[in-house]
Amino acid sequence: MFVRKINIKNFKCFDDNFEGLEFNTPNGSLGSGLNIFVGENNCGKSTIFEAISFLRDGTKKSLNDIKNKKSLCKDFISVELMFSGDNIEGVIDDFSQENKKDIFKKYVYKNEANEKCLKLFRSSEKIKEIKLWDNSKSEFKNEAGIDAPVKKLFEINIVSLDLDPSDEASYGSSTTCGNLLKEIVKNFEGTDSYKNFSEIFNKTFNKKDSEFKNKLKEVEDSAEKIFIEQFGEAKLSFHFDELKIDSLLKNTKIKVDDGVLTNMEEKGDGMQRSITLALLQVYANQLIRHPEKDISKPFFLFIDEPELCLHPQAQIKLSRAISELSKNRQVFVATHSPYFFKNIAGDTKFFLFKKEVDNGVKILDVKNENWGNFPWSPSWGEINFYAYNLPTIEFHDELYGRLQEKTQNYKENDIENYFVANRITLCKKWTPEKDGKILQEKNVTLQTFIRNKIHHPENVTMQSSDYTLDDLKQSSEEMIVLLQALGV
Repeated sequence: MFVRKINIKNFKCFDDNFEGLEFNTPNGSLGSGLNIFVGENNCGKSTIFEAISFLRDGTKKSLNDIKNKKSLCKDFISVELMFSGDNIEGVIDDFSQENKKDIFKKYVYKNEANEKCLKLFRSSEKIKEIKLWDNSKSEFKNEAGIDAPVKKLFEINIVSLDLDPSDEASYGSSTTCGNLLKEIVKNFEGTDSYKNFSEIFNKTFNKKDSEFKNKLKEVEDSAEKIFIEQFGEAKLSFHFDELKIDSLLKNTKIKVDDGVLTNMEEKGDGMQRSITLALLQVYANQLIRHPEKDISKPFFLFIDEPELCLHPQAQIKLSRAISELSKNRQVFVATHSPYFFKNIAGDTKFFLFKKEVDNGVKILDVKNENWGNFPWSPSWGEINFYAYNLPTIEFHDELYGRLQEKTQNYKENDIENYFVANRITLCKKWTPEKDGKILQEKNVTLQTFIRNKIHHPENVTMQSSDYTLDDLKQSSEEMIVLLQALGV
């Protein structure tokens, strides 16, 4: 069971015209379950994470804090999430409480692509209710008592900039570290060591003739006597449930010795976040080594700006680990880092977030809309250019080389004639050098001037002449127009 689609109305930067997003779901190939959000700050990337959390868990914030300030729909806010997958009913059987299984199964339906689906909905109208989509009647319905059981069907794990560092460092059942560590060690419960521990635990705390039970006997007898006198005949005794792995993890502490040995939560925010991401990579490696032990409960990982506190080489390693993880798990990453998205391979899905003039948000599904200038799109140069308005020499090189390939003009004079024929002026001067000799100065286009500056830094004569960032942007934009005219 995976998150297939989300639709958001009037939640923060998303207005009532937002058309929703359709996500990548894992198919066993590299990057197939990975969804990457790129774009400038304050353009809605992290809001997607918050909206999913709002649907599952509600919110403690006021409606005024989360509503779209320019909405014409007053205070109405809604988030709709559609799950798909052949195992939806299996997930319900395994993780729903017994008296809710039939209710959930009643709302499983097949969409136009013949996929099994389950759709959830929460709105500000009745903010404590989660509704289920009745496909036969084309409407959302609320079933009594399903809000808490819905949470049992899937886990969301958010590594966010907004998390309190003490939450990052804790191992409760609802925290990121807790869920990651729980998944890593869950198979321990089936080992002989754990079975021996269970036997010793019950012998120590629950067996009638144990030393501990004998010490409790006086308390049990006294409480039983008072109860009988006041309420009637009954037997009272203490019973201690066996400690499960997730309960034990709540008392886990990570010790960090960086010259001073202390608990992880006493270290800085950057170190705590880095340890959380290290656990993520361990989890990814566990799945790679033991694919037959894949976890059946839906487990969705959301990482906001994983590049923070990581040097470039560490970002590359983390990106590769996440790509591996996404073969079988659905992962959502919001990032600004070229080191991160440059090294993502395979079937990864890229969403480009752009803030509109009216403060709305436009999201471009890069691959599905045949976006880009190259057969290998999106390149990291393209993403930098379109997401952050940042022209790079790598993108300029890609555009120049692609134009040479498309027009078969591989020699400088030939590509220059092509540029001039397409109304690009010879606005710069270039003095070539060969074997240390200065050749005759010539007029060139801005495109060829920049290309030569990139490829011939050894040219002594031209070292005092340079181009600006605006020049790089103008040259790139003009080549994009030419490529589009050729039909990329």
